[in-house]
Amino acid sequence: MGLAGYLVVNFGTPEAYFFELEEGLLLEIGRKPSLSDGPRKLVLPVPEVSSHHAELRPGQNGWSLMDTGSTNGTQLNGSWITSGQEYLLKNGDHIKVAQVDLVVNLPENTPQRSESQLLEDEHEQTKLHIKLTSATILVADIRGFTTLMESYSEQPDKVMEAAQRIFSALADSIKKEYGQVEKIAGDAVMAYWQEAGTPDSDPNICAYQACRSALRIKELACEMAANRDIWSFADHTLQIDIALATGPVATGTLGGSNSPLSVLGDTANLAFRLEKLLDAERAGGIIVDGVTYEAAKDKFVWESLGTVTVKGRQRPVDTYLLLSH
Repeated sequence: MGLAGYLVVNFGTPEAYFFELEEGLLLEIGRKPSLSDGPRKLVLPVPEVSSHHAELRPGQNGWSLMDTGSTNGTQLNGSWITSGQEYLLKNGDHIKVAQVDLVVNLPENTPQRSESQLLEDEHEQTKLHIKLTSATILVADIRGFTTLMESYSEQPDKVMEAAQRIFSALADSIKKEYGQVEKIAGDAVMAYWQEAGTPDSDPNICAYQACRSALRIKELACEMAANRDIWSFADHTLQIDIALATGPVATGTLGGSNSPLSVLGDTANLAFRLEKLLDAERAGGIIVDGVTYEAAKDKFVWESLGTVTVKGRQRPVDTYLLLSH
């Protein structure tokens, strides 16, 4: 087989390396090595990469990229692509699989996308791409942040710098437990754990990982509160209220070629509303709904808070306080 080009893996980092494409041979991209002598595979050992994430396919018109039903999606030149659809590649294209950047280098005689194909790609990139799935949502909110901003109104940069350090630490912690940060808005961070949807996947793993992450965030809050280089506000105790809810969500891009992945639905709304139920007595605690509790009850220590009526929900919601492993 002849060389048909190559990928630059981890482009722009000190860990960059080359991976050759071979003429006529399909290339799989995924987190785990193949168990059989099938197609060649580029293994990316990153938790957010699916076991069988995407493929680079050789064809008469050149190489094409297809997402093969990955959990977290694939980007081509900054745009999310539709799972199951082939996208013809050209020299210099950027592919993003989770946080791994790949750059395509193809021979100069490789066919280029025609004007009609470019227009079709542009149309595809502006469509709504929504997938219904189940997920556990985490909301973490710095308690009393508005009051803190008012107290330090003459030094807003000092408050925002502290918040930036806190959310950076929280985001790293969430990713270590295989979660995805959906957004950081003001004084709160929202993250989610999405079910893989494969036959051998554990339907309770998302709730378990989210609970582990919530407990680690609680530990981090104590550590950062004691570090004056991070939290220098002696008159304001650092506490982070956390809520978890599990249920159906819609994930996908909401339009625009560079739109990030968004999570919508009643489960996300429930998580935000539960977080507001943590009173002064339970400040810095972790409140979860009954679905999350049922999925992870054997792995942690809990305290029942009873049922509550939540705005927008017809039925009362069972609530629990997550205490420890």
